[in-house]
Amino acid sequence: MSHTLAPRAQLGVLTARYRDVMLGDWPTLLLLVGQAPAIGALCAVVWGTVEEGTPSLWFVLALSSVWFGCINACREIVKERAIFERERMFGLSLPAYVGSKMGVLAMLGLVQVVLLQGAVEWSLSLRGPYLVETLALWLGSLAGTGLGLLVSALATRQERAVGVVPLLLLPQILFSEFAVPDKHFTGLLEVVRSMMPVHWTYTIFSASAATDPRWSEVGEGMVVLPITAAALAVLTIGALLRRQET
Repeated sequence: MSHTLAPRAQLGVLTARYRDVMLGDWPTLLLLVGQAPAIGALCAVVWGTVEEGTPSLWFVLALSSVWFGCINACREIVKERAIFERERMFGLSLPAYVGSKMGVLAMLGLVQVVLLQGAVEWSLSLRGPYLVETLALWLGSLAGTGLGLLVSALATRQERAVGVVPLLLLPQILFSEFAVPDKHFTGLLEVVRSMMPVHWTYTIFSASAATDPRWSEVGEGMVVLPITAAALAVLTIGALLRRQET
């Protein structure tokens, strides 16, 4: 990456390059995309007799969307560490680099959540507004992408990065309404839960599908999730900068 290019120009070049690399690795891309309808089909089988969305199904979809983002991104920085370090010597912009990853992976996440939701809706109704739920899943995936990129920036090997992902998802389950009754989330527990992308994705589902939709909660989730993704991207930039200095 030439040092003569401004960060905005670098972002365009890096995004195009990363997109082409991803499209060129079609077996991996097919595996990542294929898991979405597969999970959706399994959900349709499990909840098929219910014929409409339930809180447990909403939670599984929310967890799946964050999983997509994490697993998509967790190897994407660590696997090209040598290339990254070489290009940094020639003026590679860290915001442009991380931004290119976020941009391409966001599009991949959108394809995944559309396929996931479509596979479920083919057999049963999720009850809430379709586009609101699509956006909720995509924003959950985006937050998961930020989390995965941060892991990738901190990891020393691809295998370790992949191994960390389940550990990141476990708190999403533990700090949820399905593990602990909602009335017990006070003080520190409530603070920790508010940092969980799955919680906000699920909140959008449950609030929008209610008989009397709670649009203030929907709006809050729609704001918190992209802010979370942006904050994780900033932390990723900081982790890359810190690693260079050590």
